[in-house]
Amino acid sequence: MAAMQIGTYMDTHGVIVRSETEFWVENVAPETMRPLELARLAERCGYHSLWFPDHVTLPLETTPVHIVNPESGKRHYVERPQMLDALTTMAAVAAVTERIRLATSVLIAPYRPPLHDARQFATVDHLSNGRLIAGVGAGWAKEEFEALGLDYAQRGAMTDECIQVYRTAWTEDTPRFEGEFYRFANITMDPKPVQQPHPPIVFGGVSRAGARRAARLCDGFYPLFIHPRARPHDLDHLHDEIRREAERVDRDLSDFLMIGVVGARLTSADDPSVQRMPRPICEGSAEMILADLEEFAEAGYSLMVVEHDCRDTKSAAELFERVEAFGEEIIPTAAGFKAGGEWRPVPA
Repeated sequence: MAAMQIGTYMDTHGVIVRSETEFWVENVAPETMRPLELARLAERCGYHSLWFPDHVTLPLETTPVHIVNPESGKRHYVERPQMLDALTTMAAVAAVTERIRLATSVLIAPYRPPLHDARQFATVDHLSNGRLIAGVGAGWAKEEFEALGLDYAQRGAMTDECIQVYRTAWTEDTPRFEGEFYRFANITMDPKPVQQPHPPIVFGGVSRAGARRAARLCDGFYPLFIHPRARPHDLDHLHDEIRREAERVDRDLSDFLMIGVVGARLTSADDPSVQRMPRPICEGSAEMILADLEEFAEAGYSLMVVEHDCRDTKSAAELFERVEAFGEEIIPTAAGFKAGGEWRPVPA
């Protein structure tokens, strides 16, 4: 049984805001993000890891894939999102922290040549002395693929090869790969990452295909529970999908990580938002949130990454306050929860 760890999202793409039925990302002015200061605060507060989102660009036009609720017309990202690059910022954060782990949430694998990402991931692992978690995903924004000159329909197959390239580059003395999209031989990729045999690779997604990809190619699975009506056992069927795929490919799951990301808002028990039924997930008093986190632990998650709902002021300043309060009121008790299931404990 593994003790639960708590991570936090960074504000390098803005802050999460939730309503009763939806969630979206609000802009934060880049000069107020202060990622180095936020990282140091989270480390002092006992968080396990910092998670950095990834996009290269997003379209001005609003299309259905960007809408979180057809009734409101609300976009997941605002029209002109302010975004800092994930791996660049992680490298800077590595220099001002000592213990806290650094993760992408998630790096969209097909967007860049995988050898390029393998090099940057390895660099962050070195600069942080072995604190990298490589969170990867296949992407969802068709317009972003088109802007980058990539075939959206091929994103799943490209992601499969990217993950294989990372592992090849990090573990083979003379990396060689022959795939449909990427081919190389007679090259070097040194230094290798600090973590051996390589940093953990976790796949972020909520689909059956993503769960199977995680079982075949990755070291863990990283699904989302950000919607206010999400519940800890909503994705148990994907755990079963992982088990079936692992059996099909003859994989031992004893080294497999189960990680989740959840929206959260620490407030008083009499706040009007928590009087709604059902109560938004991980929203309310410390006792209410801890009850939800304990249920996540029972569902198998040994690390929950929190996206702090900053609806009051939609600002970096509010995020700083919420990160600190959550650290004081939630993390010490959550550390006593034991994760169920056969999954490997997330390394402290």
